[in-house]
Amino acid sequence: MSLPSHVNSPLSGREHAAALKERRPSAAILEKYRSEFGYDAARCFEGVPEVGIYECEDTGFRFFYPLSVVGDESLYRRLEQFPWNYKDDKWEHDASLSYLRPGQRVLDVGCGRGSFLHKAQTQRGAIVTGIELNRSAAAFARERGVKVAEELLDAHAAAHALHYDVVTSFQVLEHVPDPHAFISDCLRVLKPGGMLIYGVPNNDGFLRYADAPLNGPPHHMGLWTRRSLAALCSLFPIDVRAFEIEPLAEIDWYQAVSEARYLPRDWRRWLYYRLGGAKLVRRFLVDNASTIAGHTILVVFEKRA
Repeated sequence: MSLPSHVNSPLSGREHAAALKERRPSAAILEKYRSEFGYDAARCFEGVPEVGIYECEDTGFRFFYPLSVVGDESLYRRLEQFPWNYKDDKWEHDASLSYLRPGQRVLDVGCGRGSFLHKAQTQRGAIVTGIELNRSAAAFARERGVKVAEELLDAHAAAHALHYDVVTSFQVLEHVPDPHAFISDCLRVLKPGGMLIYGVPNNDGFLRYADAPLNGPPHHMGLWTRRSLAALCSLFPIDVRAFEIEPLAEIDWYQAVSEARYLPRDWRRWLYYRLGGAKLVRRFLVDNASTIAGHTILVVFEKRA
């Protein structure tokens, strides 16, 4: 299968509106998943020798193609064994709490173990519901007192139209091969004047330079930026209320990405380490982390009346 120069945009829906920007050999992706996570993703790449990164001309949204290379349940079962997969304390959770008011109905799509909803319920007095397809994660959330529906978002939307004051989804949108349908369903359950809050990896920051296999298929299918998130207002009845960027938390990762980007593998890199350059850079990053863009971008939309 050869990659076409243009494909339909899964976000704007316009035919041939996304142009090929980059190619990635499937074999290299598979090797990364095997070596770093002990996972064989071959079933996702059958008949796909290479994957393309395409950019939607209407929105600037970048996505991986073909859309069939999205991961299945076995991938997420594997990744949930790593301690970083389900964190109770996330920056985007705490940042989102400030937008909630007591008594609001809140739906969190892909709620995981319910850490955000538990906080929304206990700290902000919200009436919470989660959607989660991972049974073990959903059971954990229920033990916290969080109501969880184990169903697809479109099914929930069909039964709960205009039901919620706030809809949130953290670290989910980038996994979705059909973002237009996903966002539409989020808006179906949201009342006019309600808030839609997404937290996604910030591909304006250091992530775009990182050799991070999880920021690609079969794990991630979209590469979101501030521009592409803002462009949603031209496609859906929403307006941006706020953008927030997570301050740098992964200092070691940021430094490794920067060193790989700026230091050639020759005598200059040897001299950098020999003279203590790495220690000086780390000290600078620690002192200035609050001013450096980190992993996640949070966008708050308001649904038009």
